[in-house]
Amino acid sequence: MSSRKSKSNSLIHTECLSQVQRILRERFCRQSPHSNLFGVQVQYKHLSELLKRTALHGESNSVLIIGPRGSGKTMMLALNRVTASHPFMTAVDLMEASQLCSMDSKANIVHGLSVLEICLIIAMKHLNDIYEEEPFNFQMVYNEFQKFVQRKAHSVYNFEKPVVMKAFEHLQQLELIKPMERTSGNSQREYQLMKLLLDNTQIMNALQKYPNCPTDVRQWATSSLSWL
Repeated sequence: MSSRKSKSNSLIHTECLSQVQRILRERFCRQSPHSNLFGVQVQYKHLSELLKRTALHGESNSVLIIGPRGSGKTMMLALNRVTASHPFMTAVDLMEASQLCSMDSKANIVHGLSVLEICLIIAMKHLNDIYEEEPFNFQMVYNEFQKFVQRKAHSVYNFEKPVVMKAFEHLQQLELIKPMERTSGNSQREYQLMKLLLDNTQIMNALQKYPNCPTDVRQWATSSLSWL
């Protein structure tokens, strides 16, 4: 009797495993509408093709995914949770993966920024509020940051201007801001007109989840966003 029960359990396990494999093959070979990550479409397509060849043709492929915190490295979160001690995906794993897929990828990038870069984002948003979405340049953002540091900040260091410029350029590399037009090599970088690619909701949602955000920085963001 126990032999029959063991055989029955084995058949059920095999059937469940086959169903999971089929579902995974379908997911790997079909791009989800929620899977387009901001700024990394080329990398996503490459990863998708690797997974598709592995699922359909049995290729033995390896891939290393690197990037800053919040850039979307854990988008197949459910599979990442499968380990020797946790060999099967659970409903919780799938729910968390689904929640992560539906999150705003640009807001995720904000989670990985430094406090200085967060301050520059808030300064830009403050300028947008004042000048009704008109383009800004680095010098304008730097001036707003200086006002904050000199009048209100108690936990933010007054960084030297070249350091602030590096942080500003990093935001451009992350495609959180973009230049309004191409500039020649002779133009001064601090006066190049830029546009912020985040809206008020994205900024405030990201700040709510930002780890250990200084209180005065959070208050500055709230006071500068008059729509709250």
